[in-house]
Amino acid sequence: MLDFTTEESRLDSKFVLSLIVASGTVFAQQSVTLSGHSRDVNAVACSADGRMIASGADDEKTMLWDVATRQQSAAVGGGGSVLSVAISRDGSRIASGERYHKVNLLDSSGKVIKVLEGHEAAVIATGFSGDGKTAFSFSLDGNLRMWDAATGAPQGSVKTPLDSYSAAVFSADGKWLVGGSSGGNLYLYNVAMKKPGIKVQPGTMVRAVAFSPDGNTVAAALGNETVTLYSTADGKAIGAVAGVEANGLAYSPDGRRLAAAGHDGEVKVIDVASRVVTASMKGHGRSVRAVCFLPDGHAVASGSLDMTVRIWPVH
Repeated sequence: MLDFTTEESRLDSKFVLSLIVASGTVFAQQSVTLSGHSRDVNAVACSADGRMIASGADDEKTMLWDVATRQQSAAVGGGGSVLSVAISRDGSRIASGERYHKVNLLDSSGKVIKVLEGHEAAVIATGFSGDGKTAFSFSLDGNLRMWDAATGAPQGSVKTPLDSYSAAVFSADGKWLVGGSSGGNLYLYNVAMKKPGIKVQPGTMVRAVAFSPDGNTVAAALGNETVTLYSTADGKAIGAVAGVEANGLAYSPDGRRLAAAGHDGEVKVIDVASRVVTASMKGHGRSVRAVCFLPDGHAVASGSLDMTVRIWPVH
């Protein structure tokens, strides 16, 4: 039987629990804290079946968490701060990118399949193809590399437009990469066809990016405390939300909501259609760096500079 008592609810005896079902697991209305990292958490990823969360931190560890038990199932050391994590659609592979150029390819138990080498700078994005057969990595060296997800064997690389990248993410199906720069540029790159797509110029630093589930929209958190949505068809801005300074972004599986990892330590939820912040969840002690939605959209996982991962219910 799960213990629904959180640290926060113990401090407030008047708090009334409101239970919801999230990915087959019941959570209390307040957040659940996952502790284990000893330094800033930079990245989180949620598995497609909702059973696993992967996190990466400055303690050079990639940690795997069992959502049902809220326990750590694996902690894998590396050779540098972990800046990006991704889980294949079938949950059998995890790719974590490091500051010192390497990618750790893991299985679902945390076993290292292979350490992937070839990049010449920090790896800020990892991903998988829709069929899970190929792993992708993108680095500040401007190289996009492909790897056999089963063995880690290299499958080639391509050069993307060279710029001072500050954020990047692969689409859920692995067909596209979007990269944002500190100089205020957004680049859409066709991974499947290995060629550049649209270039957009927001004009201010890009702090974080996210693809909508259907791939038709890119959300960008900009340095002017605005989250702007762009069409991937023509690069035109189709809406914006002011007053949100985010270090990370993630769409809900149905594309109707957007979670923002707040520089102010909060996790905000944005209604995409109305462009309105509908929830602001407080609990982290420092800036939030990354977010991901569990697959039914009823919960968000976040990673923070306070060294914790939290799971929040979303109504």
